[in-house]
Amino acid sequence: MSGRKDPHGRRRTMLEVAAQEMADHGYQALTHRRVAERAGVSLSSTTYHFTSLDDLRTSALDVLVARTEEDLRETAQALEACGGRPEGIAAKFAAYLSDHSLLQAENVLYHAGVYEPEMRPLARRWIEGMTDILSAYTSPAAAQATALYMDGVVLHTLITERPTGEAELCTAIAALMNAFPEKNP
Repeated sequence: MSGRKDPHGRRRTMLEVAAQEMADHGYQALTHRRVAERAGVSLSSTTYHFTSLDDLRTSALDVLVARTEEDLRETAQALEACGGRPEGIAAKFAAYLSDHSLLQAENVLYHAGVYEPEMRPLARRWIEGMTDILSAYTSPAAAQATALYMDGVVLHTLITERPTGEAELCTAIAALMNAFPEKNP
């Protein structure tokens, strides 16, 4: 918990709490009061740092986007280490699917993008980033098809609460990555 003399730390704490609150309970469930309670700060502190609920939500979504960016960097490194082979991609993705909180946070970004057009660039960040990463190992069309498949698997995992197995992921990823023969130059 951030102390009284660290307003930036207190603001960061409130943003982390708000981002987690949205991941746990959905985009629309976020309130200043819930953030204040979970962050251990006064309600007036949350309204001081975030004058409107939209300001709080947008700032918390920025935290989720930053997490997405970090995840994409880690994914790019992992795929580079495995040479972009489908079995390496499947292994990394299977590990990603096992983190339910991370999947929920990604879904919050989608929900925001569906209902608020100005949030759509944030909502598209994961799929666009994954397409870019995969394009180093297959054609742009195959990279997009693979990223779209992976995106659907995320939603399926959230709904069923059962991650798709690594072998099944590998089979589908290999098929999709080889479905469009034109490779990048």
